[in-house]
Amino acid sequence: MKNKRLLMIPLFAVLIVGVFAMAFSIGADSVDINPTNDLEIGYNSMVTIETTGEFEGRETPLGEWEIVSQSTNQIYDTGKEAIEDYLGEGTGAGDAFDWIELCDSVAAGCGTPVAGKSETFTAHAADGLSAVAGTVGSNAPSGNWSIWNTFTSTAANQLTNVSRLQNAGGDDLAGNAFGLVNLSNGDSLLVNWTIWVT
Repeated sequence: MKNKRLLMIPLFAVLIVGVFAMAFSIGADSVDINPTNDLEIGYNSMVTIETTGEFEGRETPLGEWEIVSQSTNQIYDTGKEAIEDYLGEGTGAGDAFDWIELCDSVAAGCGTPVAGKSETFTAHAADGLSAVAGTVGSNAPSGNWSIWNTFTSTAANQLTNVSRLQNAGGDDLAGNAFGLVNLSNGDSLLVNWTIWVT
């Protein structure tokens, strides 16, 4: 009887050590054991620019729309921080990124958007091209939504080639460069940001 008890002590010790070893190995790097912990939220966006005005040295036929570009955008560091605030801290609700702003190429030129938002950018402040809250359309079950606006110039020789998506407070989410467009009085520019989360 005494020998059986002595045999149980090492068996019990091995069992305890094994349980602790297994617990530490799961907690140390759970990504290797459970690949679903490796999922991330991806930001994707496509911006479509169409015009009734002149671009790349040619005029669009009267009454027709012509696609200037369809391209992805550059998410700004401030946009990444805003996403973190919305998702991580629950702040910023009610201040959606639904404003579209155009750069005034005549005033100072418009640089290609970069993450640090250090490019040259002067916003249009008049002539029908000022920042405006766009129309928002959502396909809620899929995580896709669009923000769009048709700008109509009220003056001649209005040049633009960069748009930004921002909130009402002026915090920029992202920027997009497109072919230089020259809008005359009455010409229109349709800017459509489509965003999806993967």
